[in-house]
Amino acid sequence: MMINNNTTLDMCINNVTYDRLLHISSSLWHVFGFIGVLFGIPGHILQIIISFNKTSRKQPNSLYFIAISIVETVFLLGIFWLWCVNISFIKIDPREFLSCGIFYSIIIGSTTLSHLYLASLFIDQSMMILYPTHYRLIVTRSHVILRIVLITFIIILLSIPHHFYFHYEPRITFFLCDFNSSLYYGKVRIWLFVHAILLVGIPSLIVCISSAILLHNRCKHKRTYKNNLSINARRMHRRSILIFVYSIGLFLFILPGCILEIYMVYDRFFYHNMYCSIRWKIYRLLPNYFLILSSITYSNKFYIHLIVSTTFRNGFIQLITCKSNRNSTKSIAMNERNNNEQYLLSPLNQTKTINIYQK
Repeated sequence: MMINNNTTLDMCINNVTYDRLLHISSSLWHVFGFIGVLFGIPGHILQIIISFNKTSRKQPNSLYFIAISIVETVFLLGIFWLWCVNISFIKIDPREFLSCGIFYSIIIGSTTLSHLYLASLFIDQSMMILYPTHYRLIVTRSHVILRIVLITFIIILLSIPHHFYFHYEPRITFFLCDFNSSLYYGKVRIWLFVHAILLVGIPSLIVCISSAILLHNRCKHKRTYKNNLSINARRMHRRSILIFVYSIGLFLFILPGCILEIYMVYDRFFYHNMYCSIRWKIYRLLPNYFLILSSITYSNKFYIHLIVSTTFRNGFIQLITCKSNRNSTKSIAMNERNNNEQYLLSPLNQTKTINIYQK
């Protein structure tokens, strides 16, 4: 169905304005895609190393950071491979070398795992705020490991059919892959809505709600101790605002790409002869921008973590200066004892659980 329209597609997109816009989107993708990989992969490697140090590895949440860094590194490596093919640095396209179904499963599966891990992390932080006395019983290393393994196993199972659904045609594939034309649209629609709503939309929404719970808690604490608020408490309030803004940005950056994929696949099945429409030209422009947003989104968590977490920042300083962490660990413990109002640490800066609102 799609191969027979190659000539038509090549003829109808020969427009000066459209070619200029396509060149701009490709140029932006070349620049920002490389920047995302350049800063993202080293950042994730550093996050994994720091999360394994003596101080961080005792925390259950460090397991989430390790898992997120691993899957996002895999995503960035796949994006970097596409980037190298796009600039003709490498001639072997991963979608032809691995098969499009396998490559799609790696790229989409890694980002899906990242969203689910992050949502699970934020749920744990909300549990600390809502149920502080039971937090240590609910969130343990064994529970976190079990949750990570279960999430990974489910996503792998959901990704197996992709090997049979997808194919790649260099001249007509708009995004990562195309669905086989013989495939029943109902099956495709189910996967698209499962991915867009259950695996991306809801986890991102959970992150937003959890960050809002944290921000509300810090605002309530600020109102309660308005005349006796420490510097650390003020700093934590600012960090909770940053985390909330980041969660909203994450939701706005990722969900539109999933919605676009739904529209693209729908039009592929029902309007496959309308290759000269404005809609098709838009579809060829937008994927580059969503790849840019994705490369930025999945490369910045190390730097966000570095900004909002004092413990993580101390671990980073110890790593680059090759100093022992004994003095730093003692100073952190002393600060926690001297500042009883620091009940709730931000979702990216939790070193111990303390019962809140003790009177």
